Amino acid sequence: MPRQTNYTYAQLEKVLRGLGFTCRPGNNDPPGRIYEHPQTGATVMLPALPESDKVYEHHLAAARWEVDTFGIADAKTFDAKLQKAG
Repeated sequence: MPRQTNYTYAQLEKVLRGLGFTCRPGNNDPPGRIYEHPQTGATVMLPALPESDKVYEHHLAAARWEVDTFGIADAKTFDAKLQKAG
């Protein structure tokens, strides 16, 4: 079973939007949320789980990797923003 972090999907969304990501619903089944960073083309796809649910580790790792890879924020900055979003 996947492990959850101490952060919620609402906190993760706050950080992504603060970094310039927009959000739109996905069309797949099950539905999801697609976060896109228009300036860089970075994309983070997450399931449409309740905002109060804890983020799964693999979702957090994917978001962190995408943000770092596209030069939006390094992992340390991303983590600091996530902690402040709490």
